[in-house]
Amino acid sequence: MTKRLGIVGGGAFLFTHTGCSPKAIRQTPCSPLTGKQVRWLVPFPAGGGYDIYARLLEPFYQKKTGAEIVIENTSGAGGVISANKLKGSLPDGLTLGILNAPGLMVAALTGAHNIPNPATDFTILGRLARNQVVWTTAGNSPFRNLEDVLAESQKRPIVFGMSEVGSTTFVTSAVAAQLLGINTAYLAGFAGSRETALAAMRGEVDVVSFSFESVLDRLEAQDLRALLQISPQRLSSHTALDGVAVLCGTEGIVARRAVELGRDPRQSDADALALAKLIGAGLLVAAPPNLPADLFRCLEQSLYETLTDTQLQAAAAKAKRSLDVARADEALSDLQAAAVQAEIFIPIIQDAIRKIRA
Repeated sequence: MTKRLGIVGGGAFLFTHTGCSPKAIRQTPCSPLTGKQVRWLVPFPAGGGYDIYARLLEPFYQKKTGAEIVIENTSGAGGVISANKLKGSLPDGLTLGILNAPGLMVAALTGAHNIPNPATDFTILGRLARNQVVWTTAGNSPFRNLEDVLAESQKRPIVFGMSEVGSTTFVTSAVAAQLLGINTAYLAGFAGSRETALAAMRGEVDVVSFSFESVLDRLEAQDLRALLQISPQRLSSHTALDGVAVLCGTEGIVARRAVELGRDPRQSDADALALAKLIGAGLLVAAPPNLPADLFRCLEQSLYETLTDTQLQAAAAKAKRSLDVARADEALSDLQAAAVQAEIFIPIIQDAIRKIRA
């Protein structure tokens, strides 16, 4: 029985588990890469969440592949610059990178110019983590919880801050706000998550959407306060999330808000769950399209062995970074499903973009 393990640009290739078992792959080193330098493209600045993941992986993946990993931070345009550089590189195994899958996907589907689609324009090697997103406000903000935000939204637009349009931050802000009936305004252009957090702490913006782990230190220091979990269940047992609303599911707020807004609560909850699944497409490791089958097999297997290494997992836990590992076939299947779900949000995203440009 065959099972699809990856799609490369221009088509798919199949192989059997018997013919390419993990044992057989491990016995075949990445001989074309041994002793060579591999560029590892990171779509955001050094010190951020994506960079932390890359540097955690670096020594372990070097050992598995026999290559020297050189991390290259190429930030800008919500990850688009790095993604285009990866897409345009030679499919020789010497250029790999991390993709911000949800942000890229939504940007591509809205028809924005020169945006590569993560579901079709790369060779997906695997998933290393899912996005776990929370809305936050300043620790000294008058917004003690999401109910305060909803009430204030009746009086004025709630200002959401973000670094770049097309980022996961932007998508979760725009879509969740629309589902909750929040009157919004958007302030974009902050250099990164640190600067956006500082803007919230200074009162320049009301709400910022962040990866939970990337902002955990500020939540613990009470510089920021969590308001909403973009999830059908609690994201973590950490006390910073005590009493914090979840968006959807049996305990979610969106169905109740739908009733208040005169909308269909079941449809609203389904849309909110689709948002959670979209952002859950996560952080993917990818190569350029048309990667040869032998290189794909080696790089995919080496990545899986790296991500399931107990020493790496311990290092990730110490760095307060979660792993949600998927091999190439599962990661790609989730990505393709998310692409279908993302289409329902295109009008919302386009409306939010118009608000920023105004």
